[in-house]
Amino acid sequence: MFQNKSLLTLIALVVSTPVLDAQGLLGTILGSVADSTGAAIEGVDVAVRNQATNLKVAAKTAGNGLYQISNLPIGTYAVTFSRDGFQSEVHSQIVVRAEQSTTVNGSLQPGTVSTTVEVKGTPLLNETDVSNGYVLDENNIRNVPLGTGSFTQLALLAPGVSADFLAGTSSNSGLGNQPIWANGQRDSSNSFTINGVNSDNLFSGKNGSQVDSSRFTLNTGQGNSVAGEVRTNTSVYDAIGQALPSPPQEALQEMRVNTAMFDATQTARSGAHIALITKSGSNAFHGEVYEYFQNTIFNAAPFFRNANTSIPGSQKVAPLHYNRPGGTLGGPIVKDKLFFFASWQGLRISDNLAGTQTATVPQHLTNDRSATALAAVAQQDLGVTISPAQVNPAALQLMNLKVNGTYFIPTPTIADPVTAKALGYNVTVTGAPSTSQADIGTVSVDYNWSPHDRLSAKALYQDSPNFNPYGGGSAINGFGKSLDAGAVLGAIDNTTVLGPNLTWENRAGFVRQRAYATTSQPFAPSDAGINLWGISTFPQISMTTVDSNLNKGLSFGPSGNFANVGIFQNKWDLNSNLNWVAGRHTLYFGVNWAHTQLNVINNNTDAASLSFTNFATFLQGSVLPASTFYNGAANRYYRADQIGAFVQDNYKLKRNLTVNFGLRYDFEGPLTEKYGTLVNFDSDQYKYDAATDTILNSGLVFAGNSKYATGGVSDSTLKNRQWGVGPRAGIVWSPRFLSNLTIRGGYGLYFDRGEYFTFFSPGAGRGFSGPFGVTMQLPFTVPVSAPTSATLSDPFGPTPPGAPGDPSILARQLPNMAKITAGSAPYIFGGYDAHNTLPYVQNWSFDVQYQPLDSWILTLGYVGNHGSNQVLPVPFNQPGIATADNSIHGQTSSYGFNIQSNEPIATFEGGNSDLRVPYLGYSSNSVLYQTVGMSNYNALQATVKKRFSRGFQTTVSYTWSHALDEQSNLGVFFNGNNPLEPSQSYGTATFDRTHVLTSTYYYELPKVQTKSGWLAAIANDWALTGVVDLQSGQPYNLYDFSGAVAGLYNSTTINVADPLLGFTPGTPLSQVVLQGTTGVNPLKPTIDTSKIYIPAVQPGTHGVPACTGSPCDIYETLFSNNGRNTFRGPFQSRWDGALAKRFSITERVKADLRWEVFNVFNHPDFDVPATSS
Repeated sequence: MFQNKSLLTLIALVVSTPVLDAQGLLGTILGSVADSTGAAIEGVDVAVRNQATNLKVAAKTAGNGLYQISNLPIGTYAVTFSRDGFQSEVHSQIVVRAEQSTTVNGSLQPGTVSTTVEVKGTPLLNETDVSNGYVLDENNIRNVPLGTGSFTQLALLAPGVSADFLAGTSSNSGLGNQPIWANGQRDSSNSFTINGVNSDNLFSGKNGSQVDSSRFTLNTGQGNSVAGEVRTNTSVYDAIGQALPSPPQEALQEMRVNTAMFDATQTARSGAHIALITKSGSNAFHGEVYEYFQNTIFNAAPFFRNANTSIPGSQKVAPLHYNRPGGTLGGPIVKDKLFFFASWQGLRISDNLAGTQTATVPQHLTNDRSATALAAVAQQDLGVTISPAQVNPAALQLMNLKVNGTYFIPTPTIADPVTAKALGYNVTVTGAPSTSQADIGTVSVDYNWSPHDRLSAKALYQDSPNFNPYGGGSAINGFGKSLDAGAVLGAIDNTTVLGPNLTWENRAGFVRQRAYATTSQPFAPSDAGINLWGISTFPQISMTTVDSNLNKGLSFGPSGNFANVGIFQNKWDLNSNLNWVAGRHTLYFGVNWAHTQLNVINNNTDAASLSFTNFATFLQGSVLPASTFYNGAANRYYRADQIGAFVQDNYKLKRNLTVNFGLRYDFEGPLTEKYGTLVNFDSDQYKYDAATDTILNSGLVFAGNSKYATGGVSDSTLKNRQWGVGPRAGIVWSPRFLSNLTIRGGYGLYFDRGEYFTFFSPGAGRGFSGPFGVTMQLPFTVPVSAPTSATLSDPFGPTPPGAPGDPSILARQLPNMAKITAGSAPYIFGGYDAHNTLPYVQNWSFDVQYQPLDSWILTLGYVGNHGSNQVLPVPFNQPGIATADNSIHGQTSSYGFNIQSNEPIATFEGGNSDLRVPYLGYSSNSVLYQTVGMSNYNALQATVKKRFSRGFQTTVSYTWSHALDEQSNLGVFFNGNNPLEPSQSYGTATFDRTHVLTSTYYYELPKVQTKSGWLAAIANDWALTGVVDLQSGQPYNLYDFSGAVAGLYNSTTINVADPLLGFTPGTPLSQVVLQGTTGVNPLKPTIDTSKIYIPAVQPGTHGVPACTGSPCDIYETLFSNNGRNTFRGPFQSRWDGALAKRFSITERVKADLRWEVFNVFNHPDFDVPATSS
């Protein structure tokens, strides 16, 4: 990973007063009132007034002096205490935050009511609950320089939260939504709500607009890697965050991040809960127009691009154009009653970071594309003699097709074969710029019917597509890839005060998210003379070798797995919450229901894959039998319901002692498919008769709503409960002798969702794997192979095949032992285990908050948790070790390779491995996602916060932590040792960062000229703001999927697991690592590969046949026993800063000029090593 320096200019015109209030989610003001002796006062009038909308709410203190006013719209309030015989006391600038209680205590002095004592500022101590996290208001949100404007970058300010640094502001970043890890939880365990509407997806549960590390992008549809940055912006899996509703900075009123110990009122998920509320109108008109501008001259060269000697100095900084314009407007429609707010932001990014591609074509290919010339090229570059008459018409037509006036298959741009051999390519092609665009709009309308009845309606529209000219995997121009992403969200919220102590809130919401990848094409198959029965999608064409000297291949066309596929999710969300204040008890009751439609649209059944041995066989049109297309219906229409119910009691035992207890029920409804195209593998059903070599029952079960339903199987195929009841308890105590100190501690049990769509597919293998593999695998979609007589003109015959037959019959056609022995391919399957239950996490915390001064607060605490039933991808059909004493399906020896004469069986996946599996007929790469994992996390966390006063505010948070697990849900493979024994892979979590320190600051420079005039206009109203991040690198390990490790199990076809590479026994880690975590030079080796240890099996042991002569099978290997994630990536640091100047045009109109610098010192930060060999 690299970080480059970016300079950003912001020009904003601010009209009228800034917005002060938003209405949507609600908060509470509570506290107690006492006299000068500390005795409680009953009957005190408590008047609360919203300073922006003039909303007024009143209450009285009870006999114990306590009061509470619930369900207030968020914003800034004034609280007034008054009673006969006492001076009135006014607390101004009291900030009410969503779903939080603000404590405002009164201390009345003897006197007359007309005498007023004013107290300013919101108390900083949390005296009501034990939740961990923070809240940012509008000013805090606006003051932080954000490279992409994404709210997710603000989430990193909370202790316990970490993320990868942004690699830049290029088109690859898109909206810039970052994957987030909070307190040892996976990035799929976070929850996002916008205006109270849950916006989580059931596709993968993730939220990133890009993936910054190449180790997590294998087989996910990622694009090419450029200058050390992985290009993932057109992969649905890697860029699903482009579909997350993402209001711009300027439209946000409040952002709340709860990282742990949230109470029962908040929905299920064990990670961070991130809630956004967009702005609303007020009694004053307010608005702004702005533009963020960045281009090439503001950028520094990326590290690896700068180090690449083949790139001329004038091209080290790739062209970049970045514009982010926008505007807001809000105000009253009817004063004190009806308000509106609207915003729009655009995003236009264009760059050439991926604009150049290299490829290999036949070295002697020229612009003479006659059959005679092409036949000569085959002779010169491959030594294959063909006659002009043997050139296939479709191949000839394809070789002569032009795009924009130039040949589609280009002529070499590097004429010298020696130079081409040294470079490894002979063609450089230049494509269109990569782009990322967005249009995001928000609208709010709020109506105060009365102090007892309020209505709020909010909406968001987002269109955020990306384009990469080479994202489709084609090495030459014409097959660029686009990601059509966006969201629509709406929410209506009604709050009704039913009585002095009873408030009812109801909310209805809807959110639609889309992320669909399409591959463009310059022509249809018919334009090249290829008969695919009228299908308009051009096939993928691959040649293994196009030039024997360069020994390279050529591939073009759409990537079959990921070319034209995506998701469209609709979610309806209903919530009803009742708040009842009963003496010292504050009770919350609530229910919520969500219905989700996850529609997966896969048009890759139209994208055939055609393979050729070399350029000569391509010219002849000799299609390999491995060429395939998929016949059947690949679309899926999943449905799921989620239900929650809770009761929460905040019991104020004393003025300085509060006890919280809550109980929450969550039902995470499993996915069902509208048309019953859902199938699972149930090991309890599988039956094989060895005597007759017959698979009596395949173990495949069809959903209960399927036309081919298996008796007793549910519509989801799952057997076990997908619900849980979680208690949550906490205690908050402020010692009487030290009222500015609060001690908090608590425990909670939090359930998480286990099942996501991406858990239905095998990680890799057979061309229908990866996140969308389930839609292309048997039995509902059937692969059709090219016949032996196939040609490029008619690769699958002149007529299309019929629709697939009865899938339940296909399911019974698994290869038996005889067929497997003869080399038949076993069935590869992926699914979510029918026996799974919900994952859950037990969380506990203890902290101390101390407020030494009015504007300062210090927090020091401990957070820990233990996760159970974590989801792991387990290759359930992994071969066993067969020996004379442990026969498996008649096999008494074990080998993954055929080296010596007593290893005669060569199954499809190597050696006799396909005969040593538990379930004959199934591939050893079949996978079931199972809830069998566990995790642990412990952290010390500290925060120092100074709220704005004397022109300065800052927050500094530090976390020292350790997260451990058996898998971290990053990528689509099992990364570790033997996956059938997950405890062997228990170690540091892949997302762990030992040290994380984050600091934000805002400082208004002192006024050096107080008089009016031009000098004052220039010298005054300057400010400095910024963010400083310091963090440990993530851990990593070396892994292998070539058979050098665990070859005895899977030979060279390890497509589900990434087994660890070990090191010579007894070698200390210090002798393996060549560089530390600081001062790293990525151009030099990091690991001493001479210390790599291959766990080879001695022939005659572990079932491997003894040597009978030469050659001897010394190539069988076991899993390593080295620890997972033993290495640590480079330490990372970054400072983003801004210098701001405000100009006063009139009293109500201001202009802001802001110069933002990202990575101020142009300090490169590196990810873990990503070299493969």
